[in-house]
Amino acid sequence: MIEDTICAPATPSVNSSIAIIRISGPVTRRAIDSYFYHGYELKPRYAHYGTLHDGGAQVDDVIVIYYPAPHSYTGEEMAEIYCHGNQIIVRKIIMMLNALGVRMAEPGEFTRRAFLNGKLDLTEAEAINHIIMAKSEWEIETSLRQMHGSLRNVIAAIRNSITELKADIEAGIDFSDEDIECVNQDQALGAARGIRDAIEDLLARCAMGEQLSHGIDITITGKPNVGKSSVLNLLLNQERAIVSSIPGTTRDIIREPFQICGMHVNLVDTAGIDTPGDEIEKIGIDLSHRKIETSPFIILVLDARSGIHDADQHILEKTKNKKRIIIINKTDVAGPESIAEIQRKLTEDAVLFSALTGAGLQDLKDAMSRKIRNEYVQIENSFIADMRITALLKQAGSAIDKVYGLIESRSPGEIIAFELQSLMDILAGITGDITPDDILDSIFSRFCIGK
Repeated sequence: MIEDTICAPATPSVNSSIAIIRISGPVTRRAIDSYFYHGYELKPRYAHYGTLHDGGAQVDDVIVIYYPAPHSYTGEEMAEIYCHGNQIIVRKIIMMLNALGVRMAEPGEFTRRAFLNGKLDLTEAEAINHIIMAKSEWEIETSLRQMHGSLRNVIAAIRNSITELKADIEAGIDFSDEDIECVNQDQALGAARGIRDAIEDLLARCAMGEQLSHGIDITITGKPNVGKSSVLNLLLNQERAIVSSIPGTTRDIIREPFQICGMHVNLVDTAGIDTPGDEIEKIGIDLSHRKIETSPFIILVLDARSGIHDADQHILEKTKNKKRIIIINKTDVAGPESIAEIQRKLTEDAVLFSALTGAGLQDLKDAMSRKIRNEYVQIENSFIADMRITALLKQAGSAIDKVYGLIESRSPGEIIAFELQSLMDILAGITGDITPDDILDSIFSRFCIGK
């Protein structure tokens, strides 16, 4: 049982219109009653307006909401103080609470208490931190589903299948002397295959979610002076990359976050690919080649005025097996014959574009959205999982493979049941039913203070 009481600001340490201070633990109600003067009964889960006093001196007019245990975020007696957002006031209130033995909370300690008090499991707790740190609408939506149990439910379904197989194996042990077969080998192998498929599917969905949460790299490439940096600046709606009529202005990799169709992507501007003029430009071109090879998506920029030359042909060949979007840029200053000639030489449709006027920008964004959605068709069914969950799922995959081998070799039921229990314990580590304290320390230390 947790006997101490904690407090912390739940809003940033900057002057603002309102600040929130959270309190959780057995001293919560006493702390509120000691300082808060309101003139009426403190009703649970109601906003009460009044004044905080310290030794007769007025501190601030505030609103207090009181949450009795277990009907609170942490499952403990809890309160929130809404005061003016001057940090002098916030620090004063914190010092008043400290004087009553209420200590400052560690990062993530409110959520850790909620986990320890059974208000949520570990997948839901981690999803709360993902919501706070999310960089895209998709990540927020996915994290919200996990906070409401989407990942927990999948884990529970797999554990139920393991429990059923283990029960059948153990029943066979109990009736071994009576020659009663509760589950035959084919049935057991079929059940093990189903469990293995479910674990592999979950691992794949978590891997996809992990990739999407870090952002999808989209590399902008082309020969020098075709307008790659101008395309980047237009998409970002800011002057992020230097734009010049001098070829070879970009010599290094520029990587900028961007949202498209609710997804977090990383736009990567690269050096123009052509014969290098000096050693530094050569290094930049080498980086461009490597980035093209590793990026899942390519935006290839062509110059509508100059047409397709050897350097363009080289890049078109190099990216032919990549998922790419071709832009014909500078259409505002090129003749229709020049544009038509480029289109005839291409084997796929291209976006007609002008980085100067913005013409074609929405067509480019639509093409990017289609490419991403087509590649990640299971996007709505993916999960955001960190290395801890991924590592446990890989262990679970190895464990079910071992079980399958034991069933196939007709090993004793006691050994198979033991390995199935080990598999269940691995999955229990994902939801936090079995989790060492040092793992919990690592997880919740990544949270912000006050959550």
